[in-house]
Amino acid sequence: MFCHATEDLEKVQRALLNTIGDAEVQITRTEGHHGNPITIVEASVESIEEISRFFDKLAPDDLRFILDTLSIRVDEGCNLFIKIDKQAAYEERIRLGSNEDVISIRLKVIAFPAKCEIAQSKSKAFIENIVLKKES
Repeated sequence: MFCHATEDLEKVQRALLNTIGDAEVQITRTEGHHGNPITIVEASVESIEEISRFFDKLAPDDLRFILDTLSIRVDEGCNLFIKIDKQAAYEERIRLGSNEDVISIRLKVIAFPAKCEIAQSKSKAFIENIVLKKES
């Protein structure tokens, strides 16, 4: 995600960690088109437990919306894309975001063979399981 010059880097890092849990944060400094400083803040999680905890933080309505829009969220590389509201995440409220002030999440879906349709199917089953768990 991007941390612009007008943002507090520590707060942006906190929003990211609130979203994905404990992870090593990587910082890359660059500049925008007009020479403005931009800091790229990245982290990775790999275990199914960490990924499940991320989805557990989302409200059932957000999970259903992801399910309803899987066809546009999963690409040919079997990546599932989700945008999280950065401001809400800082306040420990993890919800989908739709503006430019977001944490961009990319989940690599393990699918064999590596086809978009299989990745969508696997994502659907995984998220539906989370929804069922929340509703019971």
